[in-house]
Amino acid sequence: MKKNILFSGTILLALVLTGGTFAYTYTGSTSTTIGAVLADAALTTYEPSVNQPSWESILPVNEYDSEYLLPNAPGDDTELPTQYPDSGEHWDKADEIPPDDATTYVSTLSSNHWERDLYNLTDKIYADGYETILNVTVFFRFASDGDHNAHAMAAIKTNGRVYEGPNETVHGPAFVTMSHRWDENPVTGQPWTWPEINDLQAGVTIKGSGRNNAAVLTQVYVVVDYEFVITQGAVPRGDIFDITPHPDYTGDLLVKLYITNTGSLLKAYQYLNMKVYIEHSLEAEKTPDYQVLSIENGVILFNIEGGSADSYTVEVIGGSYRVLSADAYDWTEGWSIAPEFYCEVTQR
Repeated sequence: MKKNILFSGTILLALVLTGGTFAYTYTGSTSTTIGAVLADAALTTYEPSVNQPSWESILPVNEYDSEYLLPNAPGDDTELPTQYPDSGEHWDKADEIPPDDATTYVSTLSSNHWERDLYNLTDKIYADGYETILNVTVFFRFASDGDHNAHAMAAIKTNGRVYEGPNETVHGPAFVTMSHRWDENPVTGQPWTWPEINDLQAGVTIKGSGRNNAAVLTQVYVVVDYEFVITQGAVPRGDIFDITPHPDYTGDLLVKLYITNTGSLLKAYQYLNMKVYIEHSLEAEKTPDYQVLSIENGVILFNIEGGSADSYTVEVIGGSYRVLSADAYDWTEGWSIAPEFYCEVTQR
């Protein structure tokens, strides 16, 4: 699920032809601006490519993901009196996804008193610590050992205190999965933090319905839902413009590509590096076969030998970026995420 930050801007296409100068220009808050100057208008023609990079895709968007945490060690409470099989520990009877039901489990005996098992959990794997945690949910799967009721409550221990969810009841030996969610840390009343998640213990408080009527637990795991904002990644790919030499021209060309709005880009980006490629250029025969255009260098050169191709496309084939903040409203006034390109094509 995504929720995009919306921006609006008018896009204007203009064509200017004066005294041998041939230029196309796009303007707009998130649109690429392209210009070109030709030393001789009869030498070659130039036009923006149709498949422009989608710079709007760099705007920060909210993404959602989940961490699954499984039991990996005993917690502070190990009250359930029995386990099957007898070898191993209680936590390894409840750590399977998918569940193995009656293959491994822990259980009460004949008592109808509440008994609790808590387990330490695996640490987070994918989250890097900068996300907003939305909730923590304990899932548990249990049954009775016969034709009677079994009762269970999700249990967590955080900041030294134990909290339990509502009493859930199942009837009979068919295993059922229940869950309880905590939107905030119950101790602090504030959103969960990753240190709290890494210190969290989870388990179940469980009981049977009386003498010789046990409750059986086969699975416990925790799901941490969190929100994060994409602030860095790969530059969008696309074609910037096309160059078509005159059929009668067989000389060499020098292509210079500039970024003209680096000041505006620096108000939005921490860095922006684009891998630019022109097939059949001399640079395309080297390793690497692209030139890096960035807000630091501002200009790159390509050399084209006459007659090697009928036309040439200037492509963005990769690169990377990182914006200054996850919230575009924090960027400096006058920012832009769309590079404005200016190109000179001359005889070499």
